[in-house]
Amino acid sequence: MRNYYEKFNLPYIVNAAGKWTIYGACRTFPKAAQAMVEASQNYVELGTLLEKSGEYISGILNVEAALVTAGASPALIQATAACMVGIDPFGRSRLPSCPPSRCEVIIQRFHRNPYDNAVLTAGAKFIEIGNSMKTHPWELEGVINNNTAAVVYAFCTVQPDSVLSLEETIAISHKHGVPVIVDAAPNLPPKSNLWTLAQQGADLVVFSGGKDIRGPQTSGLIVGKKELVEAAAFNGAPNYGVGRPMKASKEIVAGLVAALECYLEENEEERYACWNHIQQEWISALDNCAGWKATPHQQGPSDLLPASVPRVDLTPPVGSKMSVTELVNRLKQGNPMILVDQNQTSVVLNPFPLEGDEWQIITAKILEELRKDSLLINNLPHI
Repeated sequence: MRNYYEKFNLPYIVNAAGKWTIYGACRTFPKAAQAMVEASQNYVELGTLLEKSGEYISGILNVEAALVTAGASPALIQATAACMVGIDPFGRSRLPSCPPSRCEVIIQRFHRNPYDNAVLTAGAKFIEIGNSMKTHPWELEGVINNNTAAVVYAFCTVQPDSVLSLEETIAISHKHGVPVIVDAAPNLPPKSNLWTLAQQGADLVVFSGGKDIRGPQTSGLIVGKKELVEAAAFNGAPNYGVGRPMKASKEIVAGLVAALECYLEENEEERYACWNHIQQEWISALDNCAGWKATPHQQGPSDLLPASVPRVDLTPPVGSKMSVTELVNRLKQGNPMILVDQNQTSVVLNPFPLEGDEWQIITAKILEELRKDSLLINNLPHI
């Protein structure tokens, strides 16, 4: 397919970094793109569309209620507003500048991240518990009071035992009548997270629609308890409130619904098998080239991508003339531009965003760069 971005003189990109916003998120399902085109040619009452599409989505996911939003961050904003003011029009009109006294949102310090500003955008105030290494159950018990609107839980597939689990968080919060908002924006696959987190008792669960679901980039989804999902809708467009600027357009709604249908029909085991195959091919081709080691990626607590996606760590030998950052930059400067992730010690190769033979393009380019560097080292004069 022709690269649309050529008209702006932008390069073709092979993305082995991730389906992140900075790189345009996902490749949208063709059926989702077609649904957006069809929806764009007709008028609809947006509030009714959001209601009916939510009923449809909740039915296919087997959850109490669902709401399409204009992204995961807007979903967090609307979810937070729902927990603070519910369906009170006066309370809604005063957010975010004049929140009610019940505006405290509890979060474990371990869960603080660049995306949680969405909670503050709604007008809430964070109450942190624990430290970067440990959270005790009594810390959550001790800060819940009449001003507590919700507990926010940043869902991680790999999480140390030293912080509160989702199950513990739900049990303690619900004992005091406090709802739990789960930020699971990037936590697909497995697709079962779309319903199991809500079925475990989370009151509102937030997902991105523009990553693994492969809907419109600016789409998101809230699933959970019916009363709170309805309150989240009340605090969003087309109503006038804190969520008004984040409009889930008719095109976004149609695109996300179509993408969800495609996503649920997809064979997840076949996707895992494909990713595992690419991982093994990368390790076989790249390991020990110019002394670099190619090994299965070691998942860490700070990884946003689910552990179920097999990646490769490409690590330079001691004394390598080429650093991790230099290799990453060399790949970016090629044609096509190749995007990879990195940590302090390794280049990280991710099959998650790739299609077709793109993994082979990456393999060939990395081998070229490593061999080039090896030849340079071997040709240095001996002193």
